[in-house]
Amino acid sequence: MLKKLIIVLMLLILIENCYAATIYGNIYDPDLNQIKGRVEVEVDSSPRQYQVSTDGTYSFFLLVGKYTIKAKYEQYGRVKYIAEEKIVVRDEGRFIHDIVMYPSPEEEERLLNETLEEPDNGSNKKQAILLFVIIGSVFIVSILLVFYLLKKTRKKEHIQGKKEESSERFAAIKDEKEEVEAPESLDGIIKIIKENNGRVTQKDIRKQIPLSEAKISLMITELEDKGIVKRIKKGRGNIIILKNRFSSDKD
Repeated sequence: MLKKLIIVLMLLILIENCYAATIYGNIYDPDLNQIKGRVEVEVDSSPRQYQVSTDGTYSFFLLVGKYTIKAKYEQYGRVKYIAEEKIVVRDEGRFIHDIVMYPSPEEEERLLNETLEEPDNGSNKKQAILLFVIIGSVFIVSILLVFYLLKKTRKKEHIQGKKEESSERFAAIKDEKEEVEAPESLDGIIKIIKENNGRVTQKDIRKQIPLSEAKISLMITELEDKGIVKRIKKGRGNIIILKNRFSSDKD
């Protein structure tokens, strides 16, 4: 009886071994890069199987059934990536099952804190510097523009003042010269006429007296009003004739 029981048990063990499978594959990080560091992998088989992978691969021998595979990757003394996957072995053979790990809760919290701190330490500082540069540039440009406009206005006023001063000085000199020369020029006109035998063109008088044409004409008109000369129109010019009662007078 005992022998029969032993035989039955051996047959059951052999039957179970006929439905065993090899599960193997690669281990990847969240960016799907194969992890070459130290990764601890275990499966809740009976007995529990555990191995340490350093080349980014793993392999387990499992019977038909349901299992949970867990993996853990540590870096700098903290758990960086973890994985937990359920598999079902339905038949014997070799089956590929890759493990993709994801950040641990501690790693996610650390990344979140770094993300929240970055704007305060980096982005905000850059924005403040940029704002300072913009405000400073606008301020400097404004000062330069005001300085340029003031300089241009003062230069324009200076030039305008000089022009007005020159005009006033020229007018004063001209008026003074004409006032001084006018009386003398009346005698000068009479002298010129006498030197030309009592008859001369207005154009010739203009050549010998440094006054304007209009001024010469006014002076001749004044001599006409005094009855000293007579003006005769000839062509485009005038002939000035000294009247008889003045032609014999001495200078």
